[in-house]
Amino acid sequence: MEETLFILGREPEFSVAELEARAPLWSGEVMALSEAGAVVRHEQPLPERILNRLGGSIKQVQVVEHWPVPESVSKTLHEQLTKEWIERHFPETGRVEFGVSFYNGTSNDRALIQKIALRLKKEIVAADRPVRFVTSQDQQLSAVTVQRNGLIKKGKEFVFFKNDSEIIVGATHAVQDYQLYGLRDFGRPAANAKSGMIPPKLAQMMLNIAQVKPDDLLLDPFCGSGTIVQEAALMGVKKIVASDLESRPVKETQENIKWLFSEFPELSTDVEITMRDARQVTTKADVIVTEPYLGKPLRGHEPHDWLASQAKEIGTLYFQSFTQWKKHLKPGARVVMIWPEFLAGEESVTIDIEQAILNLGFEKLPMLSEASAVKLHITTPNVLTYARDDARVRRQVRMWRVA
Repeated sequence: MEETLFILGREPEFSVAELEARAPLWSGEVMALSEAGAVVRHEQPLPERILNRLGGSIKQVQVVEHWPVPESVSKTLHEQLTKEWIERHFPETGRVEFGVSFYNGTSNDRALIQKIALRLKKEIVAADRPVRFVTSQDQQLSAVTVQRNGLIKKGKEFVFFKNDSEIIVGATHAVQDYQLYGLRDFGRPAANAKSGMIPPKLAQMMLNIAQVKPDDLLLDPFCGSGTIVQEAALMGVKKIVASDLESRPVKETQENIKWLFSEFPELSTDVEITMRDARQVTTKADVIVTEPYLGKPLRGHEPHDWLASQAKEIGTLYFQSFTQWKKHLKPGARVVMIWPEFLAGEESVTIDIEQAILNLGFEKLPMLSEASAVKLHITTPNVLTYARDDARVRRQVRMWRVA
């Protein structure tokens, strides 16, 4: 069995839900986790460039050792992290280039490991061996810092992850490609930020949580500018049907998918893009992944009653869509969908149609295991929320299955 530590992104509950959904493909399971990272134990090797297909993980770390902590983190680090330990991970001759990051510990732990690493650098220099110790203003090296300093190809970032009564130790194997995400987000010809584009990372996580397979027929009936279609194509989904009620998003999706195939000519996805009301689609899909209409743009001073009225209107649209989908979705088909949560001061306004959807013949599915939800302090594992701190509308992701 191999162990891989994934350092998680800004929304750890999404990151863990994504890993739990994909780990069975590697004959693996999530064994240890916190808001900082999750360890996956797996029998099969991970696919090449897997981190480019996981929107919620920023580092992929190959676990090499477990250091027990019988007394204190400080004592363990001083005993285990030595000059000889560092040099063991490099050829006998040549330059030693390394950095260190400590996760899931205290600020004192992170400061201590930097101090020890700096001392070890001096010891290596004193032994007449060239060395470069990579640091940053932050106590942990960012994915950008690791990539720009060549710590994947010609050096090493050593990662230390405190878990219960041990420190999990590993070397970073890959980091998220921030340039590639930027290209897929803002490098597209129809990148309409004013329309509230779904981020590519969130689209990836939703597709993974939905357990979309290459041979699935994927439907996005509210395609917007085509981000979900784009990420599904990059994941290798062979057949995608996308639609929207208005001509502008349909045109944007067409432009963006045309651009995608020019940027990534190896793709062979069959994408059908049409103008159609989500309440009239007849596609016999295996899975729906979509971000629908989330309501009118908010300025931040809308009264509660107005928001409640808008939520009711949107709820009607969603219920009518589910009613139509139920007629045509395949048995066992999954729906992963964003719902809006409107913020009105200290209160929030949401859509209340869950029971009506259950009555149609759908079942509501949790996206997190019970154990992971407890560790991450998530009380509603079938509703995961994605939002910036200053957001007026928060995205609630929910998952359903045709019973």
